[in-house]
Amino acid sequence: MDAEPRPSNPFERRSVKTTPARRLSIAVAVTALPGLLCACRPAPPDPDALIGVSITGINYTGEGVQDFFVDGAWGANLPSYGGGGKTSCCVMLPRAWRPGLAVSVKWTIGHYTRPYKLRKHIPVMEQRACCWSERSLEKTVPVQKYDRLEDIQIFFLPDDQIEAWVHHSLPVDPAHPSGRPYPRDPRPPEEE
Repeated sequence: MDAEPRPSNPFERRSVKTTPARRLSIAVAVTALPGLLCACRPAPPDPDALIGVSITGINYTGEGVQDFFVDGAWGANLPSYGGGGKTSCCVMLPRAWRPGLAVSVKWTIGHYTRPYKLRKHIPVMEQRACCWSERSLEKTVPVQKYDRLEDIQIFFLPDDQIEAWVHHSLPVDPAHPSGRPYPRDPRPPEEE
């Protein structure tokens, strides 16, 4: 067996014998490569896929929301005429809104039955015993139409009404779809 002589220049190109089998394997690789690359493209997102979104609450009432739950997930507690400063996790919503989409909201709302100036001399636990009123409520409410999945916002309105909005900004933003301003306490400040 005669060995093929080594080229004197290591960069000199050697001729490579191409056999029909080698040509076939190159043709298969070149033909299959675009198909393999296309298979790596991600599938379009499933509009029915459920995604976990944060919960925030905004209270438009004169009673404090002691706590609230959206589809079983704890939301927080809210002062009267306020909220929106914190979020908690998570409620599962579909990527795309669909008609009939609703959430279950359970909440406890309460208030003192006497102004602070009439109860400030009473110890806190006695204030709760004599002057505190609360009630627990539950409603299933529609989720307002959204174009993009963001945080869910639960609005607590007078007369135990609830609205559910999905949006990235709070009602202080004029572009908020609810058209509501941020809640303001209409009562004069209590004197101490």
